[in-house]
Amino acid sequence: CRTKWVCACEGCYIDSISLIDLHMHFRKTASLDGIRSRIIAGFISWMMAFVCISFDASGQPETIKIDQQKMQVENLLWDLRSLSEPPAVQWLKQDSVVASLLYSSVAVSGKPTRVFAYYSDPDRIAGRPPSGKKYPAVVLVHGGGGKAFPQWVALWANSGYAAIAMDLAGKDGAGNRMDDGGPDQSNENKIMHYTSADVRKSWSYHAVSSVILAHSLLRAFPSVRQHETFVTGISWGGYLTCMVAGLDNRFKGAVPVYGCGFLGESDVFKNQLARLQPSEQKSWLDHYDPSVYLPYASMPVLFINGNKDKHYNVVPYHKTYQLVPAGQRYLCIKPNMKHGHPPGWEPVEIKRFFDQLRHDGPPLPKVLKRNETDSSITFWTAGDVKEAAFYFSNQTNVLNEQREWQSIPVTSIPVNGMITIRKPAAGFKYAFLQIFDAAKVSASSEFIIQ
Repeated sequence: CRTKWVCACEGCYIDSISLIDLHMHFRKTASLDGIRSRIIAGFISWMMAFVCISFDASGQPETIKIDQQKMQVENLLWDLRSLSEPPAVQWLKQDSVVASLLYSSVAVSGKPTRVFAYYSDPDRIAGRPPSGKKYPAVVLVHGGGGKAFPQWVALWANSGYAAIAMDLAGKDGAGNRMDDGGPDQSNENKIMHYTSADVRKSWSYHAVSSVILAHSLLRAFPSVRQHETFVTGISWGGYLTCMVAGLDNRFKGAVPVYGCGFLGESDVFKNQLARLQPSEQKSWLDHYDPSVYLPYASMPVLFINGNKDKHYNVVPYHKTYQLVPAGQRYLCIKPNMKHGHPPGWEPVEIKRFFDQLRHDGPPLPKVLKRNETDSSITFWTAGDVKEAAFYFSNQTNVLNEQREWQSIPVTSIPVNGMITIRKPAAGFKYAFLQIFDAAKVSASSEFIIQ
């Protein structure tokens, strides 16, 4: 009864004994004051039970553990409760607008490892001392050939978010291999050197662990709102984001860019997986394909990709986002989107999505559903939709990046947001609708695969 509590809405501290006194007061007066007192007493009971987050005796927030019991995965590799604890950290350059640090990660073949990372927040990036304010926060996960990008961290800090970006290739800020840096992110370490005899030696095991630990560290910073943390990753970072979204239920939202599951059906990764023995290939997919974990994602997920991406093609991508319940999934297919790190962090839809989940801005436009007849397709949309175009292709005998697409512009958008497209005379094999609001923020329908 004498612990402290923090209101999950604004981070204000309340003495629990005061709440109890209030609660008892309204219970006692309920018979005198009637319905109003009973309503207030009920509200306080609800607030005490569900809204408050416990604090320890020192006044510091207790570590919120990942709910591992929800993971109905056979032989789960990660100790999620252990990864929920903030790791040990060594600050390398703490007085910079973008600070650098090392934090401890999981052991590989019995050897302890550390991860290099950059961190900043709105106070730090502005060059001012800590203001005492708490900010929403985002974990930034790079892709293949990438690193911890300080400019990515700065972009989010300038946008009002605390941000951390880690290096998942075992390197420091200068690009040098660290003795205790863990596995490199080569294709060999990701897939081709995989052995089921030592599953946790895989790059994916270490990378997932390091992303979750970065989240745990971020949540422990005094400038971060624990209940407003997000994750976004690019390419292989999008792959990791799909996995982490299913494993770490503390995130409020996730945006994988390009990355998806069902890698055995990828135009590129299926060739790497084919180099493994069939039993090893099955073991890799059973342990490290995002399709195993994404169904457990409890937060909204925005999927961003191009229609011609080389690595994450239409069919496995379509199967991946369908693992997330319709009410939680958002789609943003960008025609001819380039594949890379700057193109992967540039979409304005990412911040709009996070702001939406924080109730701090207008929502993304969204395609809610569609109905198809022999001659037309009708889409129901939500939001301030001002523009739209229907993209389609009939090519089935080429790789995803070589597929040619045609488009039909929508010349007028009805007030009710219901858009009807007459089907192309030649039909189509693949299609989607792209929509824009007045601010040029886009969304799309799911892929339509005939």
